[in-house]
Amino acid sequence: MRGARRPGVPTRIARTDLAEAARASVAAGLTWQTCAALLHTPAPYAGAVAALLIVETTVVRTVSAALRYGAGCLLGVLVAVPAALYARPVLAGLALVAFASVLPARHGFFGHHGVHVPMTALLTFALVRDRHPDEVIVHLAEIVLGIAFGLACSALLCPAVRVRSAERALEELRALVARYLDGLADAVLRRERPRHVLGPAWERDLDAALERARTAVAEARESTRWNVRPAARRRRPDDRVLDILTDVARRLAATGRLLDARPETAGAAAFARPYTRLLRTTALCAYCCRGGRPHPALPAARHALTRLGDCAPPAADPGAGRLLGHLDSALTSLSAPPPARAGRARVPLRPAPRR
Repeated sequence: MRGARRPGVPTRIARTDLAEAARASVAAGLTWQTCAALLHTPAPYAGAVAALLIVETTVVRTVSAALRYGAGCLLGVLVAVPAALYARPVLAGLALVAFASVLPARHGFFGHHGVHVPMTALLTFALVRDRHPDEVIVHLAEIVLGIAFGLACSALLCPAVRVRSAERALEELRALVARYLDGLADAVLRRERPRHVLGPAWERDLDAALERARTAVAEARESTRWNVRPAARRRRPDDRVLDILTDVARRLAATGRLLDARPETAGAAAFARPYTRLLRTTALCAYCCRGGRPHPALPAARHALTRLGDCAPPAADPGAGRLLGHLDSALTSLSAPPPARAGRARVPLRPAPRR
């Protein structure tokens, strides 16, 4: 269908890829022109390739890629030069360079940039062996310029700030937790198992939403580090919301498993009705959890939970006590106040002495 819109996630990924490709292209073009002007190289492919390969989505990843790329090329040169100068015959030196460069290239530090260790080593071995050391110096200078322009373009040309992606993932997680809490309330009222109301894969969907939120918050935190854009300084991901929702989701899953195993635990009307109202209140508080002030309904919910625990003590019904324990932990997490902002302590005003 022509009128159908693409989903939001592929659109965001496409925009991120386009911005990254644009920064890499600008870095490669600047490297090519600078190498041609300063080094008088007609075709500085090494510098352009270095600039293209190190530019990543965020500044942190670009710096990491630059370190790995540069370390791999330097290690290749250090391995090849002694073998090219002192190894005899040529085949033995070539075998030694290949063996000594492939081993460190497989180390986890280099990642996919480890392939440049043997490539640089073999190229350096051939140039030094053929008495062209100047070309090795020019090759390394091109790589240094490419890394420099890649870092500059990644840091200065509108680096990505992925806070909105984290906010969308947290909003999805909030809505899912609230919907499943409402579904547990419906299951208690109907005296059914939660998997019959929420679906057989509801825990798997909840775990997937949690993983997406963790990944999005981690990417957002990474995108704001070393970022010169004002938006990166104004908007930073809030880890407290993710921690609170993670704890509530864990208690939600434990409650669902308990009701699946023993659906008769909340079967008494004197317990089921107030417990259902508390579940719906918890769903409302979870949906409104945004890291600021706790929801105004939380104090009343905790008071009602205490009264319900007095009416159905855990000693009389261990299953009901476990249900109340999970709910109490969820409400405790949602009631956590925001951390106090660091600032200068206020000095109390003293009345001026009368004359």
